Amino acid sequence: MLRDFLFLKMLKTFSFLLFFFIAFHCSAQSNFKLFLVGDAGDDDLAGETLDSLKANINRSSNSALIFLGDNCYRNIPLQYRGFDSSRITQKRILAQLSILKNYKGAAYFVPGNHDWWNTTNFNKGKHHLQMEESFIEKNLALNKTISDNENVFLPQHGSPGPGIVELDDHKICVLFIDTNWLLLLDEKRTPNNIKQFEKTFYHQLDSVMTTADIKLQQIVVVAHHPIKAHYNLFNRKVKHPKIFTRIKMSLMGYPSYQKMATQLQTIFEKHSRVIFASGHVHALQYYNTGNVQYIVSGSGSKTIHKKETNPPSNTHEYRIWNEEGFFVLNFENKKTEVQLFHNRGLKNTVVDILEAK
Repeated sequence: MLRDFLFLKMLKTFSFLLFFFIAFHCSAQSNFKLFLVGDAGDDDLAGETLDSLKANINRSSNSALIFLGDNCYRNIPLQYRGFDSSRITQKRILAQLSILKNYKGAAYFVPGNHDWWNTTNFNKGKHHLQMEESFIEKNLALNKTISDNENVFLPQHGSPGPGIVELDDHKICVLFIDTNWLLLLDEKRTPNNIKQFEKTFYHQLDSVMTTADIKLQQIVVVAHHPIKAHYNLFNRKVKHPKIFTRIKMSLMGYPSYQKMATQLQTIFEKHSRVIFASGHVHALQYYNTGNVQYIVSGSGSKTIHKKETNPPSNTHEYRIWNEEGFFVLNFENKKTEVQLFHNRGLKNTVVDILEAK
C-alpha cells in the first residue's frame, strides 16, 4: 500500500513537471522573432557580428532572418560594384550563407544599390543582380534545414515588388520592395516596356497593405533604402544631380529619392501596424512616428565613424554610430519588442515596446 501510494505521488509529480515543461516550451516557441541585418556583404568570412547573429537565430527556430541589401561589395576604387561571380564576391555571399547552416527558420535577401552595381544602366544592373540572385538561391537550395529554401531572393527577377510573405501563422505580412528599381524608374533609366509599372506599383503596394489591414496583420515592409534616417551627408540636398548620377542617386537629398520617399511615406501613414526596415546608412537607427516605426539596420559589416553632434531629440529616436550590429523584432501576444544588438552584436538594448492597435 505504501509503495503504491509513493508510486502514485511520484507519478503525479512527474506528470505536473512534464506538463509545466511542455507549457513553458510551447510558450517560448510561440514568440516569433524577425532578425534584420543590412549591408553585410563586405566580409570574406563571418566575423563577430555574423557569429553573434548566428548564435541568436539558432536559439530561435520560430523566426525569420532578412538581409536588407548590399549583400556584396566589390571594392574597386571609384567603381562601387557588387557581385560579379569572382572568387572574392562569392566568398562574401557565402560568408552570410554560412550562418544559416543548421538554422531552422526562414531566410530572405533583398537587393540594394551595390547589388545593382550602382549603375544607371538598367539592363547592366539587372544582369548582375540576377547573377547574385541565382548564386544565392542555388546555394541555399542545398540547405536542408531552413524552413523554405526556395524563393529566398525577393522581389524576384529584378522586379520592383512587392513580394509578399506571410509569417507566424499568417499574423505577419512582410512586403519586399526594390527601392533601387524605383530610383532607376524615376530617372527614366528603365526600358520603355516596363515604365508602365510606375503607375501601378504604388497602387499595388497600397492595395496589399489594405488587405493586410483587413486581416489585422502586422505589416513589415523591407527594402534597402531608408526613407527616414539621420546622416548629414546622406540628408543634404544634392547639387548638380546630373553629374555622377550613379553615386548621388542613393542620397536622400537626390530629387528622385525624395520623390520615392514621399510616395512611400504617404502610403505607410494611411495604414496601421506598419514597420519599415531598411539598411543603406551604415548605422543603427530607430524612429517611432506614431503610425509607423522606421528601422535602419545598415551596419552588418560596415560602419560610419562619427561623433553624434545632434543627439536624438526625444525617446522615440535611437541612433548608434561606429558599431556593427542588427535589429530583432520580437512578436509576443499583442506586443512587439524592438531590440537592438550592437557592439558587433555582443550587447543588446530594448529600444521600444509596441502595443497592438
